Amino acid sequence: MKKSKREHPLFFGLVVLVFLAVLIGISGCGSDPAVVTGSITVPDDYSSIQEAINAAEEGDVIVVKPGKYQGSIDFGGNNITLSSTNPENPEVVAATIIDAGGVNSVVSFKSGETEAAVITGFTITGGSGNLEILEFIIEGEPLEIPSYYGGGIIVLSDSSPTISKNVIVDNVAERGGAILSYNSSPIIIDNTIRDNISTGGGGAIFLASSSATVSNNTVSNNIAGLSGGAIAITGAGDLPSLIEGNTFSNNRADNGGAFSIFESDPEIRNNTVINNSATQGGGGIFMVSSSPTLIANNVTDNIAGSAGGGIAIYFGSEPLLENNTIIGNEANDGGGIAIYFGSAPVITGNTVNDNRARIGGGIEVNEGSNPEITDNDISGNYAEVGGGGLLIHLSEALITGNTIVNNESRREGGGIYLFVDAVAKVFNNVFENNKSISGGAIFVDEGATLELNSTDDNNYSGNVPDDTARN
Repeated sequence: MKKSKREHPLFFGLVVLVFLAVLIGISGCGSDPAVVTGSITVPDDYSSIQEAINAAEEGDVIVVKPGKYQGSIDFGGNNITLSSTNPENPEVVAATIIDAGGVNSVVSFKSGETEAAVITGFTITGGSGNLEILEFIIEGEPLEIPSYYGGGIIVLSDSSPTISKNVIVDNVAERGGAILSYNSSPIIIDNTIRDNISTGGGGAIFLASSSATVSNNTVSNNIAGLSGGAIAITGAGDLPSLIEGNTFSNNRADNGGAFSIFESDPEIRNNTVINNSATQGGGGIFMVSSSPTLIANNVTDNIAGSAGGGIAIYFGSEPLLENNTIIGNEANDGGGIAIYFGSAPVITGNTVNDNRARIGGGIEVNEGSNPEITDNDISGNYAEVGGGGLLIHLSEALITGNTIVNNESRREGGGIYLFVDAVAKVFNNVFENNKSISGGAIFVDEGATLELNSTDDNNYSGNVPDDTARN
């Protein structure tokens, strides 16, 4: 299993210390400990937030009273805290608004700000992104891409601000409707990010060559024109980005209704990915040429128009999928998981239940792929044509130690369908109560190869109409 070099407990300890700095100065008015005062108050001391930022010194706290503040702001390298009067109070956050009025990014961190540059407790809206020319490495080649980046917040130049307890809503950009991080390490924690639009990638968040921490956010109803309705991740930072404890719901894109991962290896843990949709691949998660770690995520009720209702794994990707729950997803091919084009994931200890597709209700393996599928619960999946539990096509798969039960195909292969030059090593699995018109447990089509131990060590029970069949 891959491990991040980041020591997560210490890292989040730093986050806690930083955020405590936000909450200095308990107000004498009332007993709510979240109410903050500061060395500078807007609009009492300065009429605009930008004037207050320009006047602040290292470590200052700027407290902004409720109101609507028009225009964009730039931290300008100042490591200061910018806070509403009470970031813990949703009514205060809703009433303390920074509105760019459709011009530029609402908030900019572009001058190497550290974790001590904090924005907390605001509604951030009305941004349309900054026009920047940024260089991306695409298939090993550098490519400069001019675009409008980061509708709500833009983070550049190795900056690492702390973005916490904000509502980031109704922003638009070509890349990163709500937040764009490029070559930076922002801490994005405890925000609500909704109803943002990207015409390209990252309806809510776009992470490019970054080492970001995205934790405990609610990310919903965002749209990307191309990929990553909620979050698009590309390239590698000094450390893998950590995406942990978030809820991604009702986001949509062409590919990757919630996640799009391109040539990147983030750590994705303990997230809920639910009710997202893609017109093409990856209703929940879509990856290309990537090797992320996906552990203990709940990937539920997502829909893809083509392949991978829950997760689509494409073009030489080698992710680790461990202890995830992949339930109730739908696609044309690969209702739960679709594996394509020379990919070699390790899929272990997952629950793959009640997914639906035309072929490969639970898992589809296709086009020269080579997965290891071990110790999973693959149950209650349905395929209209073939492979209720799994379908293997033009690929080699190791299938060991799985529980493959109560899957159904209207045609062949209730449990597993091997089709056209498929090679499957099928050892030590349990096949129970799978159903099809032929090969209740396993159907082997002409040209496919089923490899069993010399004494078949799979356990078969109650499969209809038979355990194995060959064409």
